[in-house]
Amino acid sequence: MQTSNGVDKKGIIKALIFATFLAFLGIGILGWQYRHIEKEQIPALEEKIEQKSVEAVLEKFMHARIEQNKEISWGYLTERAVEDLNEGKFSLLNNMARYEIMNSEKLALNQYRYAVKIYEKGGVNDFVEIITLVKILDQYYIDSVTLGG
Repeated sequence: MQTSNGVDKKGIIKALIFATFLAFLGIGILGWQYRHIEKEQIPALEEKIEQKSVEAVLEKFMHARIEQNKEISWGYLTERAVEDLNEGKFSLLNNMARYEIMNSEKLALNQYRYAVKIYEKGGVNDFVEIITLVKILDQYYIDSVTLGG
């Protein structure tokens, strides 16, 4: 139905209804995609960020050991690790030249285990340590260090 000035009111109403329908359909599709991403990709990203945080603590600990800085190294240990150190289960300060992270795995919530190969100066007595880190409050600490293999 056209008015005297040539405007089709029913056509305009149909176009508005169709545009509104398309807008709601687009919003629905975007919402579905967001929920899909939220369920699958965001937890994986959070896990990667958490693991990088753990590795940063491990690297600081290992660098302090290489630099023979007992005070800084000691600050990364939990009470359990200090007990193991006092019992002679591992040595905090060796003749380390460098290290290499060989393997990592998540054990439980807020707990990770790393296999670290330690190269001593002179390259004679290279060895592997299994280092477990645990989260206490908002910070990761070395919970245990054992000789591998």
